[in-house]
Amino acid sequence: MQDAAPIYTRHDAEAVPPGLALLVTLTGHMDAGRVSRQVRTALREHLEHRTVASFDVDSMFDYRARRPRMRFDRDRYRDLRLPTLEVQLVEDLIGHPFLLLAGPEPDFRWQAVVEAVLGLAEEWQVDSLTFLDAAPLPVPHTRRIGVTTHGTRAEAVEGLSTWSPEAEIVSGLLQMLELRADEAGIPTAGYTVHVPHYVAEASFPQAAVAALEYAGAAMGLMLPSDDLRDASREIEAELERQVSGSEEVQQMIAGLERNFDQNAEDQERSLLETEEGLPDGDELASAVEAYLAGRAGPDGSAPAQEDGPPRPSTDDER
Repeated sequence: MQDAAPIYTRHDAEAVPPGLALLVTLTGHMDAGRVSRQVRTALREHLEHRTVASFDVDSMFDYRARRPRMRFDRDRYRDLRLPTLEVQLVEDLIGHPFLLLAGPEPDFRWQAVVEAVLGLAEEWQVDSLTFLDAAPLPVPHTRRIGVTTHGTRAEAVEGLSTWSPEAEIVSGLLQMLELRADEAGIPTAGYTVHVPHYVAEASFPQAAVAALEYAGAAMGLMLPSDDLRDASREIEAELERQVSGSEEVQQMIAGLERNFDQNAEDQERSLLETEEGLPDGDELASAVEAYLAGRAGPDGSAPAQEDGPPRPSTDDER
């Protein structure tokens, strides 16, 4: 394995007090509803923070697969936006410090990144790691946000899952890091929030609010969510308007609600199973495409990065 040390640079790392908790959320994989990027934006916009370690993105990203964005201003290029993957020292709303690792999931050197993060965790005597991500599931937007919990901190994860499957999955860097942290004996708590599959490619702030609530409870922090709650109310109203205008969509949502309610009573039953069948995700997405189209730009162009279906990009919002 390559030496992990060269892949990151320290920035005032000695300022990190020992014993803090580390929150990890990455975009790119298992980021349904753009939950990870919304969480990251909320924390960075509303909390005091400074970078204490930054990773060498040149050695970790495939720029041809995820080309950086920039602006062309009449006769010259400006504002090249390269990806960043950083560990930041953050203070919550009442001044309690914690660490945040956030950014886009790298294309390369996963094991080196994991080794580096665990090395920093050991150096800073990190108390625990908390992980946030999101998965698309056939659940209705009219019910509470479900969650699948995982990790070794029983007091933070037991009894919360609304769906606990046993399955082989495709791993991302986040999942690899949690596994290696478990193996290293670092306490972990992970929260995979459930996003309705028909809005999984758009920003769904309701799920981001839930993710922040779980993280705050697990880490003993007060985290900002007011802006996300305001956005949630707007999207709920727009979804209600779209659903009320289509009997077909109403029937599909009703089927999802029945399945959700049945599984709320018996969590052993899979959310993916129902006697009458679930509406196909593509079919339902098409039925509410007016909602997604309404999130596009005023000229009909592609939605802004925080507001619509994700597209390949390597700017700081990935």
